[in-house]
Amino acid sequence: TRVPMEEAARARAEKLKALREKSQAASESKEEGGKPTIKFRNYQPKTADLKEAVLPPAVAPDSFESVPTEKEEVRLDVAPKKPNWDLKRDITKKLEKLERRTQQAIVEMIREQVANSESANEADRETAGKMLAQAVSSM
Repeated sequence: TRVPMEEAARARAEKLKALREKSQAASESKEEGGKPTIKFRNYQPKTADLKEAVLPPAVAPDSFESVPTEKEEVRLDVAPKKPNWDLKRDITKKLEKLERRTQQAIVEMIREQVANSESANEADRETAGKMLAQAVSSM
């Protein structure tokens, strides 16, 4: 794949050089003649003296030479391997913040249960304390 890219780059450089030379020649001719020349790309003039200014039709490049035939298998590997990688990258900070808030809310709910169960028996207080310790250790 490197060789066609280098060839394309070389061809583009030659094309740009030719355009640059053409524009320099046009600017020099304008300075000498002082009168701009008329060029018709799409218009077909009716008078004979203007028909000389008609440009030949543009030729499309032969970029379809390497189109595979029906017998050849076409393989397109255009899609990225993980199409949602940018979404994950953008959301990670928000998810971390949300996870911290969720853990804090869980701990707060357990503390409220412990406070409410003070009037309950000793066994309930012990299980609530274990739940609180487990929630805090998971943070």
